[in-house]
Amino acid sequence: MSDTVQQIKEKLDLAVFLKPYLQLVPAGKNFKARCPFHQEKSASFIVSPEKQVWHCFGCNTGGDILSFVMKYENIEFLEALKILAEKAGVDLQRFGNSDQKKFNILYDINQAAVKFFQEALRHAQGKQVMDYLIQRGLKPETISDFEIGFAPDSFDALLQYLIKSRFSTADIERAGLIFKSQRGNYIDRFRNRVMFPLRNAFGKVVGFTGRILPGAAPQGGASLAQDGRETPKYVNSPETQIFNKSKILFGFDKTKSAIRDSKSAVLVEGQMDLIMAWQDGIQNIIATSGTALTVDHLKAIRRIADNLIVAFDQDEAGQAATEKAIDMADAMDFSTKVMMLKPELANQNLKDPADIAKAHPGALAVMLQESQPSMIYYFSRYLSKPKIAKQDLRAVLVKIKNIYSPVEKSKWLKELANKTKVDEKSLIEEMEVLQDSGPSGVAEENNSPQAQSLPRKDLLSQRIISLVVARKDLFSAKGGSASGGKIEEVSSTLTPAYQKVLSYLNGEVGVELPAQHKTVADLLSLRVSVDASTDEEKIRDEAKELLRQLQLENYKDQRLILKSAIEQAENAGDEIKLAVALSEFDKISKQIQTLNNQAKT
Repeated sequence: MSDTVQQIKEKLDLAVFLKPYLQLVPAGKNFKARCPFHQEKSASFIVSPEKQVWHCFGCNTGGDILSFVMKYENIEFLEALKILAEKAGVDLQRFGNSDQKKFNILYDINQAAVKFFQEALRHAQGKQVMDYLIQRGLKPETISDFEIGFAPDSFDALLQYLIKSRFSTADIERAGLIFKSQRGNYIDRFRNRVMFPLRNAFGKVVGFTGRILPGAAPQGGASLAQDGRETPKYVNSPETQIFNKSKILFGFDKTKSAIRDSKSAVLVEGQMDLIMAWQDGIQNIIATSGTALTVDHLKAIRRIADNLIVAFDQDEAGQAATEKAIDMADAMDFSTKVMMLKPELANQNLKDPADIAKAHPGALAVMLQESQPSMIYYFSRYLSKPKIAKQDLRAVLVKIKNIYSPVEKSKWLKELANKTKVDEKSLIEEMEVLQDSGPSGVAEENNSPQAQSLPRKDLLSQRIISLVVARKDLFSAKGGSASGGKIEEVSSTLTPAYQKVLSYLNGEVGVELPAQHKTVADLLSLRVSVDASTDEEKIRDEAKELLRQLQLENYKDQRLILKSAIEQAENAGDEIKLAVALSEFDKISKQIQTLNNQAKT
């Protein structure tokens, strides 16, 4: 298998492969981009065509083409390998990996089910469904493009079809298309429903959503109300080895190119909303596929888009979902807007994008163009009454507090002050004491788990080494007289291990590194190519601050050692050692205070 992986890597160039995912900018012999795995303002994601590796210096994660696909798509090794093998034209079947075959079978079963549902739709028994779809406004070519189908009202029609297609009952159950009834026999999960295939970002069918027909009463399957509950309008596939509903966005395989090109995504709630909007010419659109919006959904969109337009249903449930979506998106530094329903359309009882696209072709594009910033939406929702209630004002303040960008936060505080005639200082004081209602699970850049994986001193050391190696001229005896410091001064703040890394990267003869430190040096060489083109003044300013922080960390380490020495001297009753330790402790504390004061000037 290792030979196969190597063969795939040799056939795929990492930089070429990543271009559809990221905005790569040349940086010397490498490329740089904003990291897709955490929020950041400046590009710290480096790609090396020479080494065929990537590394983010913001969240301290990296790897090769395989690890990128696994992390980006939230998939396992074998699934990522299959995707890359297809792109590289390498046949994995001949390697006979049993785990890989288990994945492949699930994809094959789902694709066979798509064919079955499509055939059922074209059959006489599917006429009612086809009439319904046409009545909803869908064109035949749109139905074909999205491979919409029909699950007939039969206990085991799909099961028998798949068995005849040489799939085992165990694998069909593993794919989530059948389940065992109370009597012990297997039953089709989807019955008498319009079927929408759900695909991953690469276009592979991973599951289905089934919508009940208006007035229909399914007699079996997962839609059975065996416990007396009302039959659900929508039924999704259960989670399987290839389907995780919190990570799948409906239509993403079709729309991600348009989203990437426009840097903007329109977010709708249901499959029909997306399909009708797509048919109406809206290409940069995505749907949550009948489940609540998740952080993973937004992460997938954030990797390729900066702007998000929320276009949920206009009923009360839709508005509540809109508010939650905005909160989550704002916390991930999207520029978020909301599509507002025009009064004349509201009077026609048009509540969702699908209805609007059917009744008024072209109107959606206009409404999306006129979408309002999320805070304007909140102002309209909470502050439209003649007399503003205190709880409504606080609700808006909480929304402002949740905004990721300090600039945007300041802007909307000023807008709120103008609208409410409350001075900005009072609003800030009120906001600071309010409980943050931001969504859990949305990590800001500095809270990234990866960003915390290296000790602070290591991060500082690696960063200043990169600057010194990139611009030796600024840190030489002549160039280092400015605030950035000389190479010797920088080296003196480093641990012996990092001193050797600095010497190695500076090309000093006879310097050898152990494997672990060689790995660090190789990664830093990626960063060096980017820093080499950085403005001289910026490098000096950053180096000065890094040097200050490294010195501060070193003094703090010394103070900890002295604390221990003081305790030992006290316990031993050694007054001479105690006096020396206390004197040194006082000196170190003053040095720390001096360095802290420098940060404030």
